[in-house]
Amino acid sequence: VGCGQIVTHHLAALASRPDACGLRLVALADPDPRRLDAVGALESTRTLAGVAPPALFPSLAALIADDAAFAAVDVVFIAVPHDLHEPLAVRALRAAAGRGLAVVLEKPLAHAAGPVASLEDASAGLAGADGGPMLLVAEQSPHWEEVSLAVKLVDDGAVGRVVSAAAYYYESM
Repeated sequence: VGCGQIVTHHLAALASRPDACGLRLVALADPDPRRLDAVGALESTRTLAGVAPPALFPSLAALIADDAAFAAVDVVFIAVPHDLHEPLAVRALRAAAGRGLAVVLEKPLAHAAGPVASLEDASAGLAGADGGPMLLVAEQSPHWEEVSLAVKLVDDGAVGRVVSAAAYYYESM
């Protein structure tokens, strides 16, 4: 859900991973038809979609309303402006009740404390042994090779006692 610039990076990264086999992109949703068409036409999208192109929807609500399309979804990845995280994630969590579906939010979880509490309430109210949905935040930097190496160096005592640290990452988009 959301066909902005960040999703193009995620799709390219997933399509470049041979260990992503089994992952199939079944739907895209965005209110801007130009962005929706542009992302739908990407090579990474075609790679991840496999034989059939992904279904295109103008909104998450339209995707959920299409029973057949939504039944094929195992993960809803939400990559939209921060103030839209909460309403879209709550809607996805409620639609996923009893299916064990994962809802993944591009970071941050929310733009303020109130929406975080709402997301917590929505996910806690639906989770359970019945295969309730799972809410996750896409925070990939702890898994970067450079971060893992820094943690190892600290753990091994190679850099001495750390009292403060800062890291910066920049990529031209």
